[in-house]
Amino acid sequence: MDTLLAFIVVFGTIVFFHEMGHFLMAKAMGVRIYEFSLGFGPPLFQIDRHGTVYAVRILPLGGFVKLAGMDDPSEGGEELHPDDPQNFHHKSLWQRMAIIAAGPLMNFVLATVLFVAYFSLVQVFPPLVTTILPNSPAVQAGIQPGDRILAINGETIEEVGQVTKIIRRNVNRQVTLRIQRDSEILHLSATPNAQGPGGTGLIGIGLDEQKRDPLSLAIPKGIGSTRNVTVDLVASLVRMLLGRIEPELTGPVGIFKLVGQSARQGIPYLLILAAILNINLGLLNFLPIPILDGGWLLFLILEGLRGRPLEPEHQGLAQFIGLALLILLMVFATYRDILRILPS
Repeated sequence: MDTLLAFIVVFGTIVFFHEMGHFLMAKAMGVRIYEFSLGFGPPLFQIDRHGTVYAVRILPLGGFVKLAGMDDPSEGGEELHPDDPQNFHHKSLWQRMAIIAAGPLMNFVLATVLFVAYFSLVQVFPPLVTTILPNSPAVQAGIQPGDRILAINGETIEEVGQVTKIIRRNVNRQVTLRIQRDSEILHLSATPNAQGPGGTGLIGIGLDEQKRDPLSLAIPKGIGSTRNVTVDLVASLVRMLLGRIEPELTGPVGIFKLVGQSARQGIPYLLILAAILNINLGLLNFLPIPILDGGWLLFLILEGLRGRPLEPEHQGLAQFIGLALLILLMVFATYRDILRILPS
């Protein structure tokens, strides 16, 4: 039940803030908004304010926004004429692109806020293992989330930076980690592979070592963390596309499990996971796949180059293909998630 509640809060907040980005930008650009809802399904509560329905619905996973020109009006609402100034398609190309891009950008903003909250509120030491990448040297070594790294190759660890330096310079060479797991001291061996930045060593762990910072330090650290995670994720995506590393996809089942693990470790780890998931969703939505925000941006870019919108039938076909691709990726990711959970 705790895992389910944490999943609803984390995933629901991520999607809700994404839709709120579209809502706020559309409002700023003067687009008529038919409805802005928290959740899906039958409404538990709704109110009409100045032609916009604000609703809370029974399924709390996310939310949605209905824009004139892009969606059908809410029940009893009147559809705007295409030439109406409040119609989405009546706005300039740059205004429409801003409205579409505002959703994923809001996820990056939320990720930064979560990192800032973490740096300003949480205190953790010594370095603590928070996440483990599937099929990584850390898994093979038996390292687990919650382990504290006391030393590597006999060198006492006082900060996360030491761990990174030692691991990166020992690519393909075995290292010995002295681990504290609850009240037990363990000595585990791992061999960093060459999948780190620039071919440096990587064992596949996320680490945490943090003292509370004032906001003057927490804000730039939060911005820097969002930037660093984004760069690392983009670099990993490029390497996967080039076939340099094995594709690693996580679907709803895997995310549910990760949220549960983080929730059991405490709020600090849930904050970090939520920030990373926000960045993942933001990047995913910027991919130029029809039906995603990146696909809409691609359509708008082509409209700017052609001087006219794509024909509806071509756009519809592209969106159908994009939807089929996303469904296949989701099925594949879920299949991989289940394989990871089942005993080998």
